[in-house]
Amino acid sequence: MKEFVLRGRGPNTMTLASLQALRDCLAEHPDEPLLITGHGTAFSAGLDIDALIKDDPKRVSDAIEDVAAALFLHPAPTVAAVNGHAIAGGCLLLQACDLRIARADATIKIGMPGVALGINYPPKLMRILRYRIAPQCIDRVLLEAANHAPQQALALGLVDELADDELGLARQRLHSLAAHPREAYAETKRVLREQALEVPPAERAHFEARFSSHWNGAGLSRNRRDKAG
Repeated sequence: MKEFVLRGRGPNTMTLASLQALRDCLAEHPDEPLLITGHGTAFSAGLDIDALIKDDPKRVSDAIEDVAAALFLHPAPTVAAVNGHAIAGGCLLLQACDLRIARADATIKIGMPGVALGINYPPKLMRILRYRIAPQCIDRVLLEAANHAPQQALALGLVDELADDELGLARQRLHSLAAHPREAYAETKRVLREQALEVPPAERAHFEARFSSHWNGAGLSRNRRDKAG
């Protein structure tokens, strides 16, 4: 079993380099059960907006869509141990995992605030969210664009379980999933999920045509300041 620790500036914000590190881990260990957690006291607070301004936003968008899809389709079991804030891209990575175990700590925030920041999610990311979040909850999760304490995140279907020792429980759950016959697990997961990520060309073209108005580094930075203020 493999453990991957999300690392980044501040609350483990993600850059092209950190996204590539996770993508490389998935590619190098295609048949390994995988546990993902965050360094220190956060899981991940999403994309590093300052780095996004400096980088090509399209490359960043493509990278997070690619790594989330690869995690979602990873043949072996995947479990997230949510040790702290899991916001935006960080919360999205949770939804790509098979099981999501969060620390029972009311100070932690979990959510998808993209709409409040002016972001439209890439098509494959929307499909992951639709797959993982119940129909009766997904409008509230995405359109309210709020961050939630773990107990509320559990009620909304953003996590599966809460625990005082989230890492210990995540390891137990991963061990249990890994005990299943590997080929049966991988094939069942493939059949369940592969078609869920299919994107019609017209939808992809619509997203690409409107990309610059939603994934603009300066605009994201301004919206972040306005929300904070």
